[in-house]
Amino acid sequence: MSSVTLQEEWSEKIVAWRESSLSVAAWCRDHAENYHRFLYWRKRLAMPVIQQPGRFVELELAAPPLALSCNGVYVHVASGFDGNLLGEVLTVLKRV
Repeated sequence: MSSVTLQEEWSEKIVAWRESSLSVAAWCRDHAENYHRFLYWRKRLAMPVIQQPGRFVELELAAPPLALSCNGVYVHVASGFDGNLLGEVLTVLKRV
């Protein structure tokens, strides 16, 4: 079977699944289709064809969160935290 014929066949199957309102697993069981093959074709047919070269995009990564633990007390601090508030929390925890 040619690749075009397979694409057409799976396109029709995916349309039938969408119109059925069944889950993928239920539809595959009812139509004797392999679940993983169905997922493969659904993903493959949803992918756009890229006809231009890609480009790099610069990403800015946030600082990782801070996790402190002592005597069963856990404190998780996200990046951009208020340093004064953390100081107050630690002061209170020292007294406990």
